[in-house]
Amino acid sequence: MSSNQEIKVLLEQYDLNIKDIKGTGPGGEVTVEDVERYIKEKYFPKVKREVRVVGIRKIISERLSKSYREAVHVTVNMEVFMDNLSKLRENISSEYSMKIPYTVLLLKLISMTLSEFPDVNSALENGKIVEYGSVNINIAVDSPIGLVTPVIRDVNLKGLKELIKDYEDVISRAKEAKLKQVDFVGGTFTITNLGMFGVDYFNPIINPPQAAILGINRIVEKPRVLDNEIKIVKTMNLSLTFDHRIIDGAEASRFLLKLKSYIEKPEEIINIKEVK
Repeated sequence: MSSNQEIKVLLEQYDLNIKDIKGTGPGGEVTVEDVERYIKEKYFPKVKREVRVVGIRKIISERLSKSYREAVHVTVNMEVFMDNLSKLRENISSEYSMKIPYTVLLLKLISMTLSEFPDVNSALENGKIVEYGSVNINIAVDSPIGLVTPVIRDVNLKGLKELIKDYEDVISRAKEAKLKQVDFVGGTFTITNLGMFGVDYFNPIINPPQAAILGINRIVEKPRVLDNEIKIVKTMNLSLTFDHRIIDGAEASRFLLKLKSYIEKPEEIINIKEVK
């Protein structure tokens, strides 16, 4: 296609009049570049600023892109009743004059569930499925330098008091951009919470090379039929994204069912005296 033909096509496709375009060619002739420049200025959004993708943001971008390309992402959602966990949280907060985050209680329950489901607490490395003996949970945190995922190690072995301390430590250092490289290595599973933003469902992206990631959503009050009566209960949706190369849908569903049972009867797992 000649330059004149290309110009003609562009003028037709964008409903332009060549008289409106300033030419920079010989004798003021309008070139293809002139038309393209005019189109960009007229129809494309003006750039306010450009930010280079560097440092931790670049690493995160590359890792998540690799994960999305290679892992076979599947997300399953499940509703859980939160009334009992909410009451337990209130009792702990009242008895010890401290506000305990829901995330800490969920970390404990998730870690116990992971201990029973080695397929979920695993990774795909060098063509092999690696099941971990440790339960080290990464927590997605919105920080000044972007999304970071510091890890809390051996969550299943820690009491609430130690877990609260570790959680507050990594969250505080993440918010202050004071995390070190050691804070990111060794994770076996990741959780990400968008509940504070009013989110009900989402499809989290797996933190490679891990097998799964759990999305935590907002807590809402809804009418539900319980014991043949309509009652208002607190509910929350769990969004589990798993790598289908490692985990089957049935196993992922069983994992959520077990976690659901722990969340709805947390007193069977969490000892309130552990906070002392």
